[in-house]
Amino acid sequence: MSGVLLATHGATTADGAVRIAALLADRKLTTLNVICVQEPIRVYDGGYEALYVPSLEEDEAVRASMRSAVTEQLARCGVRGSVQVRSGIPSTTIASAAQELGADLIVLGLGRHDLLERVLGNETALQLVQLANVPVLAVPQEMRLLPHRILAATDFSPTSIASVRTTAQWLTRGDVLHLAYVAGEWRGGFPIEQRVSAESFLGALARQIEPPDGVVVELSVEEGDPAMRLLELAASQEADMVVMGSHGYGFWKRLTIGSVASKVIRLANFAVYVTPIGRLGAQSTLFTPLSASKSEHGVAESSG
Repeated sequence: MSGVLLATHGATTADGAVRIAALLADRKLTTLNVICVQEPIRVYDGGYEALYVPSLEEDEAVRASMRSAVTEQLARCGVRGSVQVRSGIPSTTIASAAQELGADLIVLGLGRHDLLERVLGNETALQLVQLANVPVLAVPQEMRLLPHRILAATDFSPTSIASVRTTAQWLTRGDVLHLAYVAGEWRGGFPIEQRVSAESFLGALARQIEPPDGVVVELSVEEGDPAMRLLELAASQEADMVVMGSHGYGFWKRLTIGSVASKVIRLANFAVYVTPIGRLGAQSTLFTPLSASKSEHGVAESSG
């Protein structure tokens, strides 16, 4: 990891992101960069008077206020760091900053806990998964420690395997990594031969990721709606974080049909880590999708 980019606006909802970003940077002995994004001040036209165009002084006052809020947040969370204030659309500006600064991870707040606000509100994390070429970690407000129990959803795609390999190294002795393959709805039940194949693939993946000594690795093949099953598993296991890969679906497609990643990010109250399709680069895998993944039933994706 060559750097962690923390994106925050200074509100308490992002306090967890601040703490976890600092802990990750410290554990990996890497740089923590802090950015807040000022969206362009809108130009108003009431229809009756001259256009209202914000002055440079007003613009600078907003930037100063944002910088002050984030600086206070860092102090509140016991984190040191300089703050960059940039102007633009948050998702595109953050993605560009990550590339410019050589960051290997973007960390930001998961958002409000209110379900309606989560679904209808600003989905910067989802947009970053589509735009960024580095993994995105969305963190709930209350999180104070690095994860001790990770639920890793994999469909054996390169992005999901990359997520598992990276986050497994965050664990220490006594921590738990649970690898889960979630099949969709199968009429008559998930075929036994496909279950055996999935279990074999999970075992091979567990052997290849080489988690730190003392980390407990659990394996399971699940059935049902992938997003809801992952949410249920995370709740029952008290997982600190769910990790997955993205298949790079377009923004409008995600809005209309949804995806596992978008559903989990919208509904989760735990940390969510996603490796975007743009991160693949030279990464490779020995795994291939199960033969049933293209069948009438289909093996549902573990991510979107």
